[in-house]
Amino acid sequence: MAQSRLAKEMPTDVLSDQALPFYDVVTAFRLGAADREFRAGLRQLTNVNISFRKKRRFSPSAARSFALSIRNLHSLTRLRADASFSPLGEQGASQLAEAIGSLCNLARLDLSLASCGLGMQGAKKLGQELCRLCCLEHLRIDVSFNDIGDVGVQRICQAVGSLTKLTSLELGFNRNRIHDLGAGWLAGMTSLHQLISFRLFAFDNHIGDAGLHAISQGLRSYSGLEELTLGVNRNEITEAGLQTLAQACISFRKVKSLELDLSNCHLQWQGARDLAVIVGALPSLKSLALDVNINEVAHGAQLLAQALSTQLSLVKLKLSASANRLGQVGICQIAQVLGTLRLLTCLGVDMSGNAVDDTGASELARSIRSLPALETLQVDLRGNAIGDAGAKELARALGLLRSLEHLEFRLDGNSRCSRSSHYELSHTVQSLQWSGCVCECSW
Repeated sequence: MAQSRLAKEMPTDVLSDQALPFYDVVTAFRLGAADREFRAGLRQLTNVNISFRKKRRFSPSAARSFALSIRNLHSLTRLRADASFSPLGEQGASQLAEAIGSLCNLARLDLSLASCGLGMQGAKKLGQELCRLCCLEHLRIDVSFNDIGDVGVQRICQAVGSLTKLTSLELGFNRNRIHDLGAGWLAGMTSLHQLISFRLFAFDNHIGDAGLHAISQGLRSYSGLEELTLGVNRNEITEAGLQTLAQACISFRKVKSLELDLSNCHLQWQGARDLAVIVGALPSLKSLALDVNINEVAHGAQLLAQALSTQLSLVKLKLSASANRLGQVGICQIAQVLGTLRLLTCLGVDMSGNAVDDTGASELARSIRSLPALETLQVDLRGNAIGDAGAKELARALGLLRSLEHLEFRLDGNSRCSRSSHYELSHTVQSLQWSGCVCECSW
């Protein structure tokens, strides 16, 4: 019983001063000497990368011990800490934030606190400590799947807005009960004039058109942006909000990488038109990712295709438009343009659930055949009406891609395909694998 009670009182940090009484004299002396030498070495560290694998055991007491351990690492310039999906709670998160706030020389911070019981008070403390890191140039904070609300967003954004040396910023606010008021605080970070990369993830909240309008107004302050990512899917945004975003994006003449996730946002023809305006207004694009899954942009497919046809310098393109009722006409319009983007090395196309038939599949195959420089290809055509003719055309097109290094091809749910087309696809995939291509396929 005494041993059990002793074990429960043992500090989490076995090298701490409080732990020494639990050892005999010789062991305590050796641990003390090792501790001093170890901690002296730690003080010289400039880069620390920590991920807690057994996150269920990362309790507030363990967080306190970890916070005490890093508090004195004043030479740190880079820190990556992942405590997501752990029982950290408000107290543990506050202790961790306080320790990070003492590292005044940090230039790069990557902090993941997703789904760890963080609330408004923890977000306030995090914001308070972030203000002290005036040397930060790269900041990534992920507090997704918590409950920080609009007030928590306010405190974090106010702190981030004071970090004027930032050149790269990524904020993860997914599923945090954020409304238009909280989104409005993102517009207040107008002092970040050196920002080159901005990534915002805020899906599954309650952000409406007013909130997206505020975000768009804030984006206008970042005239030097070269990389922009906005993930605002599954909110309460309509085409009216997207129009304000399109007007803001027109000024981003230097943007080379653009990623927009607008799935399940009730977009129709007008939304497709605004997306086309955004894409067509960026002359320096090298990488583009558009996610418009589960919308109704079928009638705007031609506008999107015309905008894509102007981006002849694209190297990477990912277009996700599943469940949009594109049909034969829509898929053909988009596929014809894809074949003109000859510099593409990475292409992802998701046209699942769009009633695509053999004609559309054949047109897509002709486009793929016209892109010999492709190294990575992802094609999702599940749940369509493709038959043997379309499947065989796709198989022949894939077989001509000699530079392909990674292939992901999905053709499930096309009941018109018979064993003969499946055999041809299998033979093509096998040939690609022999040449060193990594293939993940299903049909």
